[in-house]
Amino acid sequence: MLLFFYKLIRWDVPQKKMSDVDQDKADDKLLYGYKTRQAWELFNKYRNNNNVIPLNRIRKAFNSINLYPTQSQIYEYVHCACEVSGKNTVDHLTFGEFAFFVNELQQQYSTDNTQTLPRSHLKEKAVEALNHRRLQRRFSGHAAGFQVFLGGSCNPTTWRTDIAIPFLKKHGITYYNPQVCNWKPNLMELEDQAKQTAQLLFFVIDNKTRSSASMVEVAYIAGCDRQLILVVKKFQPPVYIYGELLRQSELDDLERSHAYLIDLSERMGIPVFNDICTALNCTKKVITQQIKVSDLTVADGAQPVKHPHLRIANELLSIKEVFNTVDSCNAGRLSFDDTNLAFRTVTSDNLPSNLYYLGSFTFEQFCCLLTEYRYKKKNIFQILWSFLWNFPSILLHWLGWTSIKFRADGTEPRRRDIFLGGSCGASAWRESIAIPILRKNGISYFNPQVHCWNAHCIPREASIKDSCLVLLYVITQDTRAMTSMLEAGYFIGKKCNVILCIEFIKTGAVIDGEKLSDNEVLDYNRSRAYLADVANRDGVPVFDDVEEAVLCAVNRFREAL
Repeated sequence: MLLFFYKLIRWDVPQKKMSDVDQDKADDKLLYGYKTRQAWELFNKYRNNNNVIPLNRIRKAFNSINLYPTQSQIYEYVHCACEVSGKNTVDHLTFGEFAFFVNELQQQYSTDNTQTLPRSHLKEKAVEALNHRRLQRRFSGHAAGFQVFLGGSCNPTTWRTDIAIPFLKKHGITYYNPQVCNWKPNLMELEDQAKQTAQLLFFVIDNKTRSSASMVEVAYIAGCDRQLILVVKKFQPPVYIYGELLRQSELDDLERSHAYLIDLSERMGIPVFNDICTALNCTKKVITQQIKVSDLTVADGAQPVKHPHLRIANELLSIKEVFNTVDSCNAGRLSFDDTNLAFRTVTSDNLPSNLYYLGSFTFEQFCCLLTEYRYKKKNIFQILWSFLWNFPSILLHWLGWTSIKFRADGTEPRRRDIFLGGSCGASAWRESIAIPILRKNGISYFNPQVHCWNAHCIPREASIKDSCLVLLYVITQDTRAMTSMLEAGYFIGKKCNVILCIEFIKTGAVIDGEKLSDNEVLDYNRSRAYLADVANRDGVPVFDDVEEAVLCAVNRFREAL
């Protein structure tokens, strides 16, 4: 009887020999069927002379087959691929790594992957109160209903008068320009009303100013899920601001801030531009056709993003863990039987038996096997055969006797109570104040301070923040803390349970061993003031004492239970 079923399922198994593989185009034992051949065709279009896809071509390759990962998702995956393979450079993907990434994204796109709200999201009554507060703010004034608000970098930039305003006038689109020659305090309310009532917010973060307050503003707006067109201009060293040459430490901070801002925007499905003219053309389309910014396409000149919360990099780490567990001799290759064991650990299914004649398999080839067979549809006879074949393993797993397990839910971070966000570096407020108080109260926490930060850390940190009940951000006077302020503004916009402690930088302050200029102090304090103002308007508590802020976070945590 079993032999009968076996013969039936063998009809669907592709009987391929090694001669079927085009040795002039692909490495030995990488193409096993339709999926891997399709992946190879795509890979072949974008690979370089070293037979890898460089980092700067990966996104374009994905977009060509209607996959739209975020910049951070790509960085995280490439870093993990480097980690599992032991490569020296984090700037490319091999075919197996690329094919696995493509297949996993396609599978996730085809299933229901609606992003859940952060665990710190305010409760229903608090959300209703905040919505009411924001509506009152929007309709409390008598500002004209401008279609576009022109926010972002101001003096000495002239992008508004040189590019944006002539374009908007030409196409009959009304706008509000907050950049005026003689600014007066009474313009603050008018500017805020124009911002609240505008159909679309057009922001440019250029490379001629720090744009510190504007970046916090954009992060908050993105969190509020407003219609936002964002342009971020990359810094080109040497960078001069107000005639002062930026030191490398500050330039690193600002580049990190740009990376965070792009990620926060893409996480909300907002495409980020690097060209003002392209962004203006998209603005025209959004206004005239009444579409969402998130619906802009590659043909429009936008960089769409879909399913920004997915973490495929975790899948790669998980299958590498399975491969290493089976590879007890650390040989880097598995026999067919061991490869089948690893495959069954991941999929609860078996590889086609005709692959036995191909000998042993590397991790690169294992990635290709998963690409080809992991989600392969089976007929009723194959399903029955798979169950009968795996019944002993299922029984052992039920009895708890198996030693190899695949973490299918590996993307789910361990929940913590409070996220300790804010200033890092030389600042020691966590160790000296916050952590002792939290331990005393039996409250778990996550400390994000790391010795070496990189863009690949962003998705992991984002998932951890989403798993915490309370988000505490302490902005100290001895750091610039731009990325922390962006995060805080974003989560305030998303209606999360945020507590702030803000210290202003003093004149003559020293950061990273260098004295800050008066312009630096002014710019970074302006961003602090804007964050405090946004928090006050949304009812978020703001402290100037760290201990008081931590105790407030403890109370907020208890209330949230």
